[in-house]
Amino acid sequence: MKLFDEYPLVTDGRVMLRRIVPADAEALQDLRTDQEVYRYLPTFLYEQKYPDVHEVIRRMDEECFQTKESLLLAVCLTGQPEELCGIAEIYAYEPWRRKASIGYRLRRSFWGRGIATAVARLLREYLFHTVHLHTVTAHVMTDNRSSAAVLLKAGFPERYSNVLEDWGRDVPVLVDKYVLKEAEDLAEQTGIKIENEI
Repeated sequence: MKLFDEYPLVTDGRVMLRRIVPADAEALQDLRTDQEVYRYLPTFLYEQKYPDVHEVIRRMDEECFQTKESLLLAVCLTGQPEELCGIAEIYAYEPWRRKASIGYRLRRSFWGRGIATAVARLLREYLFHTVHLHTVTAHVMTDNRSSAAVLLKAGFPERYSNVLEDWGRDVPVLVDKYVLKEAEDLAEQTGIKIENEI
C-alpha cells in the first residue's frame, strides 16, 4: 500500500487517528490560535494557511492529500472520537526511498497525558507495517525538550543534533533530527489496529 492510497483510521485502543472533517472546525480553531502550541513549530503549517478554519478543512484534501504533499489526521481519544485533540502529520514522502517524516501538535488541554507519545507510535507502526516504509524521521527544535522526550519514548533515536533549518522564521532554527529505520524497529506487536476509512 502507498501512503496516499486512502485515509487511514489507526488506533491503539486509546488514541485514534482519523480524517479531519468539518465538525472538527471549532477544536481546530482552538488549536491553531494558541501561540503556546506553535512556540516550537514552523510558521507554515497547513492549518494556518487560510484565515477561515472552514476553508482550511474544505481545501485540505485537495491541496494536501490529492497532491501527495502531506497527510493530516485528527488525533482523538477512542472514547470521544468526535473531539479533535490535535493533528498528526505525515509529510516529505519520498516513495523511491521509502521514507517520510512525521509531526504532531496537540491542544493544550490534552498535554501531559501521553497522547503525543501514542501518536508517534501509531504513525511509526502505520508507516512501517502498512505503508512499508524503511525510514521515518522527525525534526524537533533543539529547545523543545518535551517533544524530544516523546520521540525517545516512541523509539526514535536522535541521529543529528543542532542542524540549521528554515522553519519560516526570521532566522534559521536549530533542529535535532530523530531517525528510525525499519531494521532498528525492534518493537513487538503492540495491539494497534489499522483499518481503511471510506
